[in-house]
Amino acid sequence: MYRKNCHTCHRASFSSAEYGKWLCPTCGEDLTSQKAHDALTIERINTPQRNFKKSKTKLN
Repeated sequence: MYRKNCHTCHRASFSSAEYGKWLCPTCGEDLTSQKAHDALTIERINTPQRNFKKSKTKLN
């Protein structure tokens, strides 16, 4: 289950599909371009993970 928050009416919108046209059921605002979040954890879906490695160079 996916969730997007409407920036117009500030209500949550839920869907079983992450992609496709997504309209706010309350005010009709187009939410298609917004990032989807997991409905239970409110964490973003499909965000790239950044792996930071420590540099092996020594500073003098």
